[in-house]
Parts: sequence; structure tokens; C-alpha cells
Amino acid sequence: MMIHETLTIVDTQTIPTGGRIPLREVLLLGKYHLRLLNWWLFLLMFLGFLGSCGLFWLVVHAGTTAAVSNGKEFSRFVLESGAGLVAGLLTSSLVVGDPLLEVTMAARSGIYRVLGWRYLLTLAILLVCSAVYLAWSLAWDTIYTVPQTAFTLLFVWLAPVFAMSTLGLLGALLTRNAALGAVIAVVPLAIALFLHSDLLAIAATNAFWRPFVLWFFVPFTLWSYDVPTYWWLNRALLIGTGLILAFRCWRLLRREERLLGNLR
Repeated sequence: MMIHETLTIVDTQTIPTGGRIPLREVLLLGKYHLRLLNWWLFLLMFLGFLGSCGLFWLVVHAGTTAAVSNGKEFSRFVLESGAGLVAGLLTSSLVVGDPLLEVTMAARSGIYRVLGWRYLLTLAILLVCSAVYLAWSLAWDTIYTVPQTAFTLLFVWLAPVFAMSTLGLLGALLTRNAALGAVIAVVPLAIALFLHSDLLAIAATNAFWRPFVLWFFVPFTLWSYDVPTYWWLNRALLIGTGLILAFRCWRLLRREERLLGNLR
């Protein structure tokens, strides 16, 4: 069955440019990529968001002002840092360990289109889970940004997800290990969580280092959701970092001999 689906995928990917792929082939392609991805990582993601909803409900139902405030801070962390953490974990295994890597690279579209399919599919599933959690938290009047609009809410989620996902993919490609790639993706978040007091002090006293310090603040919304200027600077730095990392991933993917020799 897997061989038949693989041949179908190869035939689909060799359709001439400009040809229209039937819906059945698109669905088959999505199913093929889902079967190759680590399903247990997606299960952990679902359970994580479900547990976050339950924990948020328990906290805010305590009824006190402090409990409600803590619940909203927790919600900001889940939508921003939690989503970024899951993205880094999922994307680190998009290419490394692919059992059909030779077939993928022999197809007309090559590794780039396949990776693009998997990346977009992964982020789409993560986006659906995040949107459900966002709707749940907004029902309890959670404040993420000031002003709070659909555009700013998108960047609460998008900036850390994009930066940490590309970092996880690059880490996996460099180390040839998906687990190490996921660990590397967590490094900026860990620095921000454990050294945020020191970093805030540096940013407050040294204007030269302030932009570099702000880059480490993956959970920037958790602490400074009401400072629009610095918040947008942080979002721009994260998006820019993600673009640089994505370009580096593209350069590594061009080295097909290295992929075939070291990522199996």
C-alpha cells in the first residue's frame, strides 16, 4: 500500500508546471505526508492544548483577582511561547529520518516542495489548535496586546512560531538529529525565561544592546504586551531571524549528497 501511494505521489509531483492537480491527489499527498510525520508529536500537541485549556479554566475559576491575572499570563505564554515550542519540536523532524528521501529527491519537484507541504501542513494543524485555545481564552476577557486586534493577535502567534520552527529545522539539518534540533529551538526561550530579569536590566541601561536583548524575548508578550513600540520591534526581530534561518535551511537542502549520506 505504501509503495502504491509513493508511486502515486511521484506521478503527482511530476505534473508539468501549470497543470492542475486533482483534489483527490491533493488529499492523497496530504495523507502521505501525515503518515511520514511523527503522529505521536501531534498527539502530544493536542493533549498539551487540551491540558492548557483545563488548567486555564481551573485557575480563573479560583475567583480571586490574583488567580485571574495569573490565568491570563499563563494564556499569553501558551499562545506565544508554547506554540513556538511545539513548532520547533514538530519541524525538527520534517526531513531528518525520512525513509523515502531518495524518492522525494528524485521527483520533479524535489525536496523543496515536499518540505513546503510538510511545513505548511504542520503549521496549519498548529494554527487550528492555537485558534481554538485563543477563542477559549478570549471568552474570559484575556488581554494579549494593546490595542488588541486580529492583526496583533496573529503576530503574537506567528513571530515565535516562525522563528522557532526554522531554528528547529536548521538545528536538525546541522546536527543530523531531530531531537537535537528540537533542543536547539528551545534555547532562545530558555534564555528569556531564566535570564529575563538580567536582560531587562541590560535593555534599560544600554541602548546599544537593547535590540539584541529584545531578540531573546520570545515570550515578550508575557511581560510587555502593553508597550507597542518595543513589542513590534521584538516581532520584527523574530520574523527577520526566521527569514535568515529559512535561507540557511534552503542552502543546506541544496546539498543533496549530504542529505542522502547523513540524514538516513
